[in-house]
Amino acid sequence: MSIKIKITRVLFSTAALAAFALGQVWAEQTLPNILWITSEDNGPHLGCYGDTYAVTPNLDRFAKRSLRYTKASSTAPVCAPARTTII
Repeated sequence: MSIKIKITRVLFSTAALAAFALGQVWAEQTLPNILWITSEDNGPHLGCYGDTYAVTPNLDRFAKRSLRYTKASSTAPVCAPARTTII
């Protein structure tokens, strides 16, 4: 194997490793931490939406620190197509 091929492989490997490492650092700094919870067919029947019958303490505590949709509308009269449009 020639010296040029060895040098090219070393340079390519170093560049690939550096790009991967920088990509990891960039991803950790710029991407938000998102947890998407979907609970189907329950409407506002959770404690975090004011329901007094449902006992959901963990979701209530989590909802206090999270984003909740309080004024959502449906794009379809039945639930399956409407859920698909959210995602």
